[in-house]
Amino acid sequence: MAGFNLPLKGDNATLILIGASVRALAFSCIRAGYQPWCIDLYADEDLAKNAPTTLITKSFPNEISDLIQTAPVAPILYTGGLENHSLLLHSISAERTVLGITGSTLTNLRNTPGFYNLLKSKQINTPAIITSTKDLKNETSYLCKPKNRSGGLGIKPFDTSKQAMIDDADFYYQEFIKGESRSAIFCFNESGFELLGTTIQSSGTQSLHADDFLYSGNIGPVKPCNSELTELQTIGEIISSNYHPLGLLGMDYILNDSKVYPLEINPRYTASMEVLELALGQNFITKHMQAFGIKPIYENPAPSETAVIGKAIYYAPHDILIPEEAPWLSIEANPWLFSPFSDIPKIGSAIQKGSPVVTIFAKADSLTEVKAQLKTRTSQLDSLFHVGTLRNNLV
Repeated sequence: MAGFNLPLKGDNATLILIGASVRALAFSCIRAGYQPWCIDLYADEDLAKNAPTTLITKSFPNEISDLIQTAPVAPILYTGGLENHSLLLHSISAERTVLGITGSTLTNLRNTPGFYNLLKSKQINTPAIITSTKDLKNETSYLCKPKNRSGGLGIKPFDTSKQAMIDDADFYYQEFIKGESRSAIFCFNESGFELLGTTIQSSGTQSLHADDFLYSGNIGPVKPCNSELTELQTIGEIISSNYHPLGLLGMDYILNDSKVYPLEINPRYTASMEVLELALGQNFITKHMQAFGIKPIYENPAPSETAVIGKAIYYAPHDILIPEEAPWLSIEANPWLFSPFSDIPKIGSAIQKGSPVVTIFAKADSLTEVKAQLKTRTSQLDSLFHVGTLRNNLV
């Protein structure tokens, strides 16, 4: 796997990071030579050991506004969940510099029906969005999706034979497209964009104890087929010319019969970006800062694909306590070194069933071997938490 250039001694560029889980973003910032100051919903052990971290204890994301008042005066980067809170970001950006997509650009990018209409006008395939019972087709599968959630939270299958559509402004109904779930990563600047790579994405993985469509991880990089690459480039051009965003942006999509079906835009540092950074020896925060006209602390080396990286979120199979014999205790929390575990919970932490416990990583020369390693580490955690028995169950 390609290595990273160390920042120059004495560099001291603080960035304020906010989001539900900022560890991956923080590690990327550190590898880019910055010093993150974090506001986070979990304050995991490996994050707290590498950066000043303030735990959100009251309500997410509302408490962030108050907690920022205690932060150094420095630019702000946001990650997971906050793309759904444009008013909060607008309020923050009135007092601080936010290096990310905000304002009307954010609102428009998160308007999935509007995004789909634009894509369809350019002959790009999209799932159908249903707004009326008369538009339902019995032979088609659908999903009921919340408008303001991330990570697959709240997505449910919609069975037209058993359920009735509900008029709720917080949800919409979308055609379910079969195929392989993938994630594409872009970086936009004043002159255009760069497609940084693609990964396979998983959700609702039962072996990881993830509910329904809950985000479960990524494996990559994967090389797009010719038609897939052409469509992704076209979509990048559409986003660039119509929305004019700056910085990093992720797009989830389904690959069906070599055709791209975009699902949604995540206009911030996404979970899959860490996978590509580690696999390619690149630093996407360096690219993100350059998009805002900020000179990087160091330049990225040429991309190289010397490894496949897998990332998986292990969810609590039942209510658990983190034991002292956890396998990650002997691992150094170093952003510069590959680690099989990240987002490390504190010993003795009580974690409710269905909540994230820890992130598993694997590194190998092939997708097959990466999947095998992830399976082995998942089984290791199942044994640790006595899956199938009553031990370690708080109920």
